[in-house]
This record gives sequence, structure tokens and C-alpha cells, in this order.
Amino acid sequence: MSSPSPGPHADLRVLRIYHSGVVRDWRARDRALADEGVDVTLITPHRWNEGGRDVELVTGPDEQLVSARTIGRHPYRFVYDPRVLWRVLRTERFDVIDIHEEPASLATAEVLLLARLAGRRTPVCLYCAQNIEKRYPVPFRWFERVALRRAAAVHTCNEAAGAILRRKGFRGIVENLGLGVDERRFVALTDPAPVAASDAGPFRVGYVGRLEAHKGVGVLIDAVATLPAVELEIVGAGPERDALERQVARLGLADRVTFTGFRPADQVADLYASFDVLCVPSLETPGWIEQFGRVAVEAMAAGVPVVASASGSLVEVVGRAGVLVPPGDAAALAAAIDRLATAPDERLRLAAASRVHAERWSWPAIARRQAALYRMVAR
Repeated sequence: MSSPSPGPHADLRVLRIYHSGVVRDWRARDRALADEGVDVTLITPHRWNEGGRDVELVTGPDEQLVSARTIGRHPYRFVYDPRVLWRVLRTERFDVIDIHEEPASLATAEVLLLARLAGRRTPVCLYCAQNIEKRYPVPFRWFERVALRRAAAVHTCNEAAGAILRRKGFRGIVENLGLGVDERRFVALTDPAPVAASDAGPFRVGYVGRLEAHKGVGVLIDAVATLPAVELEIVGAGPERDALERQVARLGLADRVTFTGFRPADQVADLYASFDVLCVPSLETPGWIEQFGRVAVEAMAAGVPVVASASGSLVEVVGRAGVLVPPGDAAALAAAIDRLATAPDERLRLAAASRVHAERWSWPAIARRQAALYRMVAR
């Protein structure tokens, strides 16, 4: 029932409940935790919509997962099959229960209720990515209040989320772990002289992610329109694709802007290696601000300089290892791209700094910090 098999010196048993654990790449956290002496039992769905696509659970040869059907699809408004949760909570004993769901979610309330009915007073760790201060409607406001009272710790993926929880009265441990990447996958594709330093051919700008209005791809297209020597490749799928293609046609950019469509994780690494710069032009809306920016870390791990909006968690994730511009400012974005296109030494400097900076979010680094958090909670 453990996922994965514990390391030779496992001294801590943790139950993790995580809907995105359906994605094998995200389960690298649990495989790395095994190397830190943590025996993880992971409960995850049979199927989940991740990044706009339904992902089926596929178990690797080194894994044994507890899968559970889910009712509902919204991250705040779904529950796991209670029979699966009940069986695990009643028959297994753990040092920590890590509910990798938002404190205000229905799933968190479900796990806490079943743990109480099962007579388990095991220390609880929660997860939070929400970096906008929200007053949830009833009953989600009640769920959040009860969860924060019950939890000993919360791990977040950005600093703002922890600060908001403090203002809501949480007095336990808060640890900003971030989100991990398989750094080796990207570093292995680049030689010591980063591709970012290449002056052969047109200057290639990349975008990787969902094609949604708040991702700011339209702003990036406007920026590229003012840079005749720049080509743009847009990798991803989403509801804005038709509108973005019309924008490209209207601006006469069809020969310089390519839509590649969705690419699975095992193909994205090759794409990063073909870019001179990756852009993350996220916008801010009343209901959403960038919560982490995993693609920025992946590109940095590949030695690709990043130009990103100075918005949300991108400020702390990219930091001085990249270039930050005001969100929604096409002129500033174009100026940053142009500056890197004409300054190979600066691209080399950023490529080297990016690789070092990205090490903080490698899975082994995440697991070391998370294992230390678990041990504090267990004590």
C-alpha cells in the first residue's frame, strides 16, 4: 500500500492525500521522500483533469498506490470515495497525515471528518497555494476554519499563501516548499555552453502553458509583433487558441509565430532546449494571480533565460536569475526580449544563474525540506 517502497532507513510513516498525484511526474516528490527515510502511503484518484486534460492513473514499476474514485471535478468541490479513505484510516497507523488539498476544500473536510470518526488524532499537515485573500462562502468558510484549527502545519508553494493564513489566525508551522521539477531531465539536454548563447538563426522565444486569457499570451504576441528578427513558438492548448490565432493573422505574423499544441511532459524538455528565451507573461485578475510558475523553473533548469511578469509567485521563483517586467506591458516585454537578443553575454550569465537558482526546486531539495517539516509535525 506504500508509494513508493520506503528507503532502507524509513523512520516516519506519512499518509498523503493528493488529487494531482494522478500525474506520475508529480509523484516524484514521494519517491524522493523515500530517500529521506519517509514511508509515504499516497491516496490519489483513478482519473483527474490536470491542465485541461483528463489524466488516467498509471502505476510505475516502483510504485504501489491507493487509488480512489472521486465525485466532482472542481478542486474545492469534490470528495474521494469515503470507503477507501475509511479503510486506510481504520487499518493503518501514521505519524503524520498530509492532506495535499486547500484548507477550504470539501476533500479536506471529508478527510478530517473520517479521521475523527476513526479515532485518529494523528498530527495533520495541510497544503495551500491560494495567494489571494478570499472570504469563502458558507460552508467552505467553515471548512477552512476547522482545518486551520486542526492542522499542526501548512506547506505552501508561495510566500503570499502563508502570509494570508497567518492573517486568518493560523498559529502552526508554515513552510514555503514550492513545487518541484525533475531537474535532471532538463539539465541533461544542455551542454556546458547553453543554447541561450547561440547566435545562429533567428532569435527564438518560447511560451509553454495553457492558452487562457489570464496567461497573457496575447500580450506576448503584441510584443513579438514589434521585433522583426524574433520568432515565437506557443506550446499548449486551451480555450483562447482560436482568438490568439486570429490575433496572429491580423498582425501578419503567421510566418513568425507557430502554434505547437499540447505536448506531454516527456517532450517539453526538448522544446526548452530549442528556445533562446522562455516568456511567462501572466496577468493578474480579481480571482487569480500566478501561484508558482513551474514552467519558469523547468526552463531555468535547462539553462534557458526567463522573461516573466513581475506578478504573484513569479517574483520569488524567477528572482534575479531572470528578467521581470510589469504584467500586461507589451512594450516592456518587447524591450526585455530585444535586450537579451542583442546581448549574448547577458544570456550566458542568466543561463548560468538560472541553473543554480532552479536547484532549490529539484525534487530531492523539496523532499529534504518536506521530510524536515514532517518530523517537526510528528514531534
